[in-house]
Amino acid sequence: MITRWVGPADRFAGVPPDSRLPETRWLVDPDIAYLNHGGFGALPQAVADAAAALRAEVEGNPTDLLMRQWQERIDGVRAAVARLLRAREDDLVFVANATAGTATVLASLPLQPADELVITDHRYPAVASQTAAAAAKRGVSVIEVPVPLDVPSDEHIVDRVVAAITPRTRLLVVDQIASPTGFVFPVAKLARAAHDAGVPILVDAAHAPGQVDVDLEAIDADFWVGNLHKWVCSPRAAAVMRVGPQWQKLLRPLVPSHEYATGFQPAFDWTGTLDPVPLLTIPAALEFWDALGWDVVRRHQRALVTDGAHVVATALGTCVAIEDQFTAAMRLVQLPQSLDDEQRRDLVYRMTGKHRVTAHVTQHQGSTYVRMCGQLYNRPQDYERLASALTAELGTTG
Repeated sequence: MITRWVGPADRFAGVPPDSRLPETRWLVDPDIAYLNHGGFGALPQAVADAAAALRAEVEGNPTDLLMRQWQERIDGVRAAVARLLRAREDDLVFVANATAGTATVLASLPLQPADELVITDHRYPAVASQTAAAAAKRGVSVIEVPVPLDVPSDEHIVDRVVAAITPRTRLLVVDQIASPTGFVFPVAKLARAAHDAGVPILVDAAHAPGQVDVDLEAIDADFWVGNLHKWVCSPRAAAVMRVGPQWQKLLRPLVPSHEYATGFQPAFDWTGTLDPVPLLTIPAALEFWDALGWDVVRRHQRALVTDGAHVVATALGTCVAIEDQFTAAMRLVQLPQSLDDEQRRDLVYRMTGKHRVTAHVTQHQGSTYVRMCGQLYNRPQDYERLASALTAELGTTG
């Protein structure tokens, strides 16, 4: 358990003076510079306490909660999430994670041989696996659009993606915040462009809830799925999926259960025995962030990781890879050499094992990067430790 003051540090001047936040307690190991919040999330102590209380309540009478109380309880969670995401409650269902949500959409669409799916090269590895499986099993083609990290504007992104759409395109899959790169895509503009071309769009928003302000009515994607165990910090694993009204008769969960034939929400609300605690803890997680103030938190996270990325880039003699306009609370710094899959994995393990520093090392268009995050438990010295670990392991000085 860790307790840290999360107000601004003098040399990290990007954190505005009005963004002082109260002390927050987290379960993160205080001896580790943990800079991979985007990987699996982390629990504030207050949320962990709420989850423990819910666990005791569930186990006190599992049958009563899961049979008599379940619908009212999950409807209450849905209402809270709808307020956060500015969505209609009728359009929201819960899935285990974003990967399950994207798989559900792909499995539900009536894809035929010669149909096309358009994705970008920022896609999450699981999305690449799912679309490749659709190609192998159903004969569809997957078109991957390269989007450079130094793209100058939203319009350039939209133009690149739209250029890949053809009369055979049946679905566009884009990220709201790409997991490998932290790149923030203009999903509302991409949704409008896809609809203008007569193509539905699936937004993989695994990292969006909590990290950025989300307005699902404004985005108006046909399908949108976001994790609630990452930046909202509920226990793992919990995610929400928005499905446009025109698709709700078609979409059903991957596992049919009691209410499968009853309708869209009933089919998803119960897919078999589950651990209800991650979902039921979501309102407590939202209360934690509401008390701190979402805007203040996001300014702090962004300023912290932006300044931290510059510290790492300076130490390595490289650069911060993505312009500020396309970032939120995750940043990329280029490494001085390109590493293969095994080398990247070994570097991550050595940093954690030898230096007690955890960050994600990724690849994009032939270059290798370290991806770092900014969360309330992080301090400026965490990024300094990352810089030192990378310098020691790569033999590079700025």
